[in-house]
Amino acid sequence: MTMAAANGAAGKAQDPSELVYESVPLTAELAEQPKGVAGKLEGHALWDSMGRPKYVVAPMVDQSELAWRILSRAHGANLCYTPMFHAALFSGNDRYQQEMFDLSPDSLEGVAPYDRPLVVQFCANDKDQFLAAARKVEGKCDAVDLNLGCPQGIAKRGRYGAFLMEEWNLIRDLISHLHQNLATPIIAKMRVYPTLAKTLHYASHVYSSGAQLLTIHGRTRDMKGQQTGLASWDKIREVVKLVSPKVPVLANGGCPSAEEVQPCLDQTGAYAVMSAEGNLYNPFGLFRDNAAEGRAYVEQLPEPMRSAFKACEDELDLNGAGWDRDNAAYAPATFVASEYLAIVRTLPSTKTATSAIKAHLYKLFRPVWAAGRHLEMREKLGRAGGGAGVLEYAERVAQYQAWVDDFRELIKADRASGLLPPDCNRPLTHTEVQSLFNGVVPYSHCQPYLRVTKPTEGKEEDELKKVDGEAKRKRAAEEGLVIDGPLDDASKRLKPSPPSPASATPIDPTAPTTSAPPRPATTSCPGVPAHPSCSNVLSTKCSHGLCKACCALSRSSGEEGKGCEFHEEKERKEEAEKERRREMSRLKRERGEQRARENEERVKREAEEKRRKRGEERARKAAAAEGEGGETGRAGVD
Repeated sequence: MTMAAANGAAGKAQDPSELVYESVPLTAELAEQPKGVAGKLEGHALWDSMGRPKYVVAPMVDQSELAWRILSRAHGANLCYTPMFHAALFSGNDRYQQEMFDLSPDSLEGVAPYDRPLVVQFCANDKDQFLAAARKVEGKCDAVDLNLGCPQGIAKRGRYGAFLMEEWNLIRDLISHLHQNLATPIIAKMRVYPTLAKTLHYASHVYSSGAQLLTIHGRTRDMKGQQTGLASWDKIREVVKLVSPKVPVLANGGCPSAEEVQPCLDQTGAYAVMSAEGNLYNPFGLFRDNAAEGRAYVEQLPEPMRSAFKACEDELDLNGAGWDRDNAAYAPATFVASEYLAIVRTLPSTKTATSAIKAHLYKLFRPVWAAGRHLEMREKLGRAGGGAGVLEYAERVAQYQAWVDDFRELIKADRASGLLPPDCNRPLTHTEVQSLFNGVVPYSHCQPYLRVTKPTEGKEEDELKKVDGEAKRKRAAEEGLVIDGPLDDASKRLKPSPPSPASATPIDPTAPTTSAPPRPATTSCPGVPAHPSCSNVLSTKCSHGLCKACCALSRSSGEEGKGCEFHEEKERKEEAEKERRREMSRLKRERGEQRARENEERVKREAEEKRRKRGEERARKAAAAEGEGGETGRAGVD
């Protein structure tokens, strides 16, 4: 049964996304692409011009910025995507464009060999805005990518990303418009459908619209967050079989560590592997098979950056020992973080967003906190980099470097006390981890993180979301407290963690370190014996010389003369701020719901208009046919 037969004669006039696909297309059946701009690289010629890269850094909002791309290339990545940019803002807002992609004369952004090959990704739903945005980066990238994969709620409200999967005609308009009017090649990154047949028809539609390369994320739109699940390499393989004779296909999803990279390439047949979270948590070891090319790339960096980059090795404290530079898979987090900050400091003109720096550091040091060590550093990271509008940019970056330096001393102390093995002060190979540490990567080192289901302990996920969203909100209180609930509920106040306790008994380096050891009992605050100590005391301002929580307990006792002007005023301000945030959240939610309703109504109107036009066309054809029949009958009578 053909697709047209399965969907009826009227199917030809439908949006292809509305059709039911029972059969799978063949390569020979793929529709021809529209004719593009003369002389533009297409398909496999484009891939050859980029050096046939195998190891690709995914587009990640506020995470695949220039400094991180340079770090990733230094450790084996040979193709990088920018973060996703909003085409409407990028084309019409100069300040947004400059913040997202630095086009100043001294910038390294999009400049060979430091930041090429490079793909610039946009989300869009208007072909003219998309084209205007793409023209701004011509000459600064090898291709422009249309985001068809973002599954987040903001993409649904904004009508872009994976929520264009119901609007195939719009996808064709966006891609074909750039293919026919932009000298830079247009490519696309997409997700799969639950069924293989529709996935293949979708991929063929994106290709035939004019895309010169496809990246296939092997998860559906609903597979995100706590429902992430495993990527389907089988579907990616079938798309590769269908489309790769025409244009290259990249695989995305299911590669949290280096051990999955080659199996992914082998099982899917894809031209390259794209990584997002695997790259964020362990950029040092993910693409270790390409370590030699990474070292050659470092030698091409500008002198200040190259010198600062290489100086980071002095901090490894090797004591004359070496390490396997071609096979090392896990490096100390302090080493990788110092390399990243060295790049941030020496970029000629581009200023890396402090929100991006903070999020990167959190991910690099995640294993330390997962092991229950140095939890106080997590709160210090939340406060670092502050002072926007007061401190110079270099001073704020220096706060992050000081934080990393402090962390290095804590890790050294852990090794000295036996909490970490003495010979783990260097990058380690996968074989060394297996033979020396019973397969357990020391918590001081960056390591993979695979998130396929909801964690049993949600606190860590909450902390990650909190740090990643730092750019969108301020700290709830000047004292560094994180307020998650009503301010009058003392049980909701999360106080800074106490320093990590020393241990008299060394920890077995081969023992798993995923569970946190119990915290020791704390001393009591002098003011209120029943209250545990708090490292965040403002006794010089408090009327009672107590920390904030102790002062609240003291005032709640009801005794006369126990008021505290400082803390009471602070609580009033916090309550007002909390109310303001609740109101802002309510308004934002209402605006989002209104936009969603407007989008739904627009889609319904467009569908109704299509149905009306189809009805009118059928009626017109029927009337024409009836008229022809009548004329023929009269001619026969005459």
